Amino acid sequence: MIRHFHSFKGGYKFINFSGQPKNDLIELAIPEKVIIPLRQGFGTEVKPLVKKGDMVFAGQIIGRDDEGVSSPVHSSVNGIVEDVKKMNYFKREVTMVVIKSDRTRDYHKIEGYCANWEQLDNEKIEKLLYLSGVTSLDREGIPTRFKSSIISSSDVKSLIIHGVGSEPYNISLDVLLGQKKLLHFVEGIKILKKIIPNAKVRLALNSHRKRLLEEVNKLTSNLTWLDIYPLEPKYPQGYDEMLVPTILNRKFPFGYSAANIGIVVLNIQAVVSVYEAVAEGKPLIERIIAFCGPNMKDSIHARVRIGTTLGNIVLERLKEDLPSRVVLNSLLTGATLNDFDLPVDRTYSQIIAIPENKNREFLAFIRPGAKRYSYSRTFLSKLLPWLEKYCDTNMHGEERPCISCNYCEEVCPVQIIPHLISRYVRKNIIDETLMNYQIFHCIECGLCSFVCPSKIPLTSIMVEGQEKLVMQGCDRTQCVLPYFDLKGIEEYRGVREL
Repeated sequence: MIRHFHSFKGGYKFINFSGQPKNDLIELAIPEKVIIPLRQGFGTEVKPLVKKGDMVFAGQIIGRDDEGVSSPVHSSVNGIVEDVKKMNYFKREVTMVVIKSDRTRDYHKIEGYCANWEQLDNEKIEKLLYLSGVTSLDREGIPTRFKSSIISSSDVKSLIIHGVGSEPYNISLDVLLGQKKLLHFVEGIKILKKIIPNAKVRLALNSHRKRLLEEVNKLTSNLTWLDIYPLEPKYPQGYDEMLVPTILNRKFPFGYSAANIGIVVLNIQAVVSVYEAVAEGKPLIERIIAFCGPNMKDSIHARVRIGTTLGNIVLERLKEDLPSRVVLNSLLTGATLNDFDLPVDRTYSQIIAIPENKNREFLAFIRPGAKRYSYSRTFLSKLLPWLEKYCDTNMHGEERPCISCNYCEEVCPVQIIPHLISRYVRKNIIDETLMNYQIFHCIECGLCSFVCPSKIPLTSIMVEGQEKLVMQGCDRTQCVLPYFDLKGIEEYRGVREL
């Protein structure tokens, strides 16, 4: 059933950024070498099951730990283990398995899969999902009896599946759900409902995709336990912290996860992977990644084997006339990818390339900028919606004093006042006032910094204030624990801290 349109106060709608990925999907060649991190997606690092010199096949489990909250990790190629070593991976020391590939494309399927998955009992389905590695996807993983999440299946009261596309750059729904994939997606939802029987399922889709909404509604019209929510693609609607209050009208325990309040949130690619694991026996050895941004030669989607190094798939795609900054998954909050020897893992969805630009521009702050995205010039976006908006790394102006324009307050999706909080932090007034102004509600979406005409790095100042409060003995638990009955707290802390 399609529910009424929902939204939230604040946020911002990004339209027509240059370099959007086309609806093309290519299959990349099998790399000569892969580097497989033994910590990927949700969960702790797993123990290596292979050693140097071992022959492995694609789909073979090479790392597993049934004691901690985790999911198995697989070899993504057929080949020979060259090394098992610790490497720095996004500011963590992570064990990596280096495999020299024979470049063949075949892989071993998971034993026990069944196209007629309805014949399988819950334990068998959960085992297939766990052994496939799919249970590690998204922020909280998928609960099974195999310690793949911080909560059990019986604790889940709501399952939210989202494909809103609120980021400046998003994976195309036409690529993820094209051809038979839409049917597979619906079957994936049914599989999840079978193993999470107590959950009501909510499907959040882009409200502008009328045809897709109609097709999904037809395919699911007999599923009384599923509701469809057309949501405005307004950033940061894809965040768990926004999906939960928007759809369920419930408060979110900021600083914790949706799983802590009995909610599992998954994206569309994760649900398709659920179907492929159970009905086709496919282990999680590859990702569909969108290559996008104005500094990509060709903005496309590609199927990439996990462990493929960034240099192998990114460098040849970058334009050469300007140096590029390459960002992972989110233009506003994603990590900058500086080391192209690092591998792709299960968390990759977009790789965005924008031009590095440090040139000064005379009176940049008063130029109309019809092809630029600036919150103070939004009238041009409305008047000229067909113009592609160009972005680069240039601030186009120096930091200036706050003018109290309230833009940051206007767009803040969690209704705090960034410019006021930042003044306290910069004056080093670190006390309960910051907590009263709900600094720990900040979800670091980056919108306040984006809209600030004075170029003040408000998001980083908010983080700095939180860190200073923690150093003084205050933390977000004082703002959360009295108001929520949280599940799996210790397990969640263990996953976050390791």
